[in-house]
This record gives sequence, C-alpha cells and structure tokens, in this order.
Amino acid sequence: MLFLKLAFRNIFRQKRRSLFTILSIMGSFVLCSMAIGLVYGTYGKVIDAFTKGHSGHIQIHAPGFLERPSLFKNIKDEENLTKKIAANKDIISSTPRVLGSVLISQGEKTTGARLIGIDPEREARTTSIKEKIGEGVFLSTTINNDIVLGHTLAKILAVKIGDPIILMTQAADGSMSNDKFTVIGIFTEASDAMEARNAFVHIKTSQDFLVLGSRIHEMVIALNDYSKSTMISKNLKKVMPAYEVSPWQDIEAEFYKAMTADQTGIWIDLGIMLFIVSIGVLNTVLMTILERTKEFGILKAIGTRPQDIFIMVILETTILTFISLFIGMFFALFINYKLSQIGIPYPMPIEIGGMALHHLYGQVSFFNLWVPALVVSLSSIGVSIIPGIRAAKIVPVKAIRST
Repeated sequence: MLFLKLAFRNIFRQKRRSLFTILSIMGSFVLCSMAIGLVYGTYGKVIDAFTKGHSGHIQIHAPGFLERPSLFKNIKDEENLTKKIAANKDIISSTPRVLGSVLISQGEKTTGARLIGIDPEREARTTSIKEKIGEGVFLSTTINNDIVLGHTLAKILAVKIGDPIILMTQAADGSMSNDKFTVIGIFTEASDAMEARNAFVHIKTSQDFLVLGSRIHEMVIALNDYSKSTMISKNLKKVMPAYEVSPWQDIEAEFYKAMTADQTGIWIDLGIMLFIVSIGVLNTVLMTILERTKEFGILKAIGTRPQDIFIMVILETTILTFISLFIGMFFALFINYKLSQIGIPYPMPIEIGGMALHHLYGQVSFFNLWVPALVVSLSSIGVSIIPGIRAAKIVPVKAIRST
C-alpha cells in the first residue's frame, strides 16, 4: 500500500510529464485498435461478399475436381448428400450446381463461357447471386431455356433482354449438344469479376443439355459463421469420405493468400509503431529517474532496499499504462464503431483476388481491444525495467551530491 501511495504521489507531482506519457500510450493503443479493426473489418466484409456472392463457405466436389475440373468428375447421390448436410446445425442452407464449358453464339459473334446450372430457389437462400441482376430478372423455378449472362458476356455478344442465343458444347455421352436460350437477365457491372463470364440456367435444363441425368458437380454450403468453415468442413469430411470437402480458404486460395500477406504487413507496421512509442515511454521514464536521482539517493541512504525502488518505478509506469488504456478504450470503441458504419472510401477501388475493395471498414470486437491492450501494456511496462534497474543501483553518496 505504501508503494502505491508513493507511486500516485510521484505521478501527480509531475502532471505535464505524466499527461504526456498517458497521451503517448493512449494514442498507441487507439491507433493499434483502429488498425486491427480496419484490417479485420474490411476483410470480414470482403470474405462475406466472396462467400455469399458466389462460392459459399464450403463446397463439396468429386475427388480432383477443384484441381482439374471435368464434366465427368461429378456427384451421383445429391439427395443423400443433402440429408447429411442438413443434419449439421451450423449450416444455414445448401444448393447443388452443374458446371460446364460452352460456346455461346449470337449472330456472327461467338465466345466461350462457363455454364452454371443452379436451383433458383435454393441458390437464392445460399448466395446473393440473385441480388446482382442489373437488367431483367433472375431465373424462375420453372424449367425452361431462360439464361442469365455476366455483363462481360453480354457486351461481347451485344445482346439485350429477350434476345435468343445458341449454346454449344460436348455432352457427357460424347455427343455435340446445342440449343437455343433466351436472355432474361444480365448481371450488373458492379458484380465481381468471377461472374463476368458466367452464364446461369436452371439446373434441370443444364443436366439435360449436358446429358448428366441427375448428377451434379458441386454442392455449395452457407454457414451462420464463416470462421467455422475449416472446422465444419473437417466434420463433414468424416461423414462423406468419398468426396472432397473444401472451406472457402481453399476455394478462394488466391484471395486468401493476398489477405494473409496484407494482414502480415499490417502487424509489421504495428510493431514499428509500438517500437517508436516504447522509445518515447522509455525516454520519459528515464528523464523522470534522472530528475529524481537525489530523491532515490536519500531513500537508499535511509535504508530503502534496491528492489523496493525498482518496484516503485515499475508501479508508476503500470499505473500510467492502465489509466491510458482505460481512457483509450472509450476512444477506440467510438472510432471503430464509426468506421464500421461509414468506412473510409478508397480514391480508386483496389482489387484483391478478383474482389474490388471500395471502402475500408472498422470492426467492433473484443479482439480489437485486448490484443492492442496486451501489446501496449507489455511494451510500456517492459521499457520501464531498464530505468527501474538504474534507479535501484544508484549510489546514495553520489546521488545526494548530484545537481
């Protein structure tokens, strides 16, 4: 208790220096919290857009399909697969898809495209593809030859809503399949690059067109929390060992690698910032020790043990650190909340892994508070060890005579 009283007395005796130290530590904490919030908040929204926009949180394929997609690597028991997926409480919904490569022709123009057969009702529950329609309408539950095109395909073919187009490909039985389709929808240009060259039709229509019967190529799964994707994919793999169960980190590997590299860079930047703040705190504490050299000399002369002086110096820095963190907590929460609502717009969109970033968004979470609080407190208290040792080793006679 005596050390605590002495520490508070010394802190408030030098109000300006204590205020400067508090502001340094508090500023470091708030900046760290804001930076972490921006990184995880922005990527959280991008991951959400990635997964909800097209890929889902987990995908199930036949072995080897992700590495080398093929019309013949397909899933035969879709109904049984759906029942096993539905048994997991963390799964919101799932939807089957049929995938294939086709040539699309309109008049004298021809281009390649990726044909995706979907169940319109289940797809709308699992992803947000339906919300990306810029012109026309989305596919209906009625089985017909309606088709929705990516904006790049529509530009290349110069088609409009209601125009007929011809699709050609080699079917699963080896025959050449071709049929006429009617364009009923075109994706908006704001949709991500992955949708630009895709063509969507009803899943039954695609199965007939590719002569697949009831077979599908992938099952897309949506979870209530994308952070659980790796764990749940492992659990699903146990109940369906015949198939490949891939979390979004494997499906969107390019984006995930870019995101991880960017996060590593942010932590390096934070480390440099904390080092600079730690030097400032060290300088402040050292100046305090130098000014109080005579005081420490008298304390040792009257019998104060060196370890008691060391504890007193550490205790003063600790109190200043906790005051800084307590005040900074309110600023950090307020700033992160505001950034999560309005964000910081980029002058020009930045593309990472095929996804365009238009804003930086903050995130309010416990992680954004305890991590910078722990790092800042350890660095601030840690740098006070050197001044504390120096104060403890002061020679009383020399210290009393010093000016």
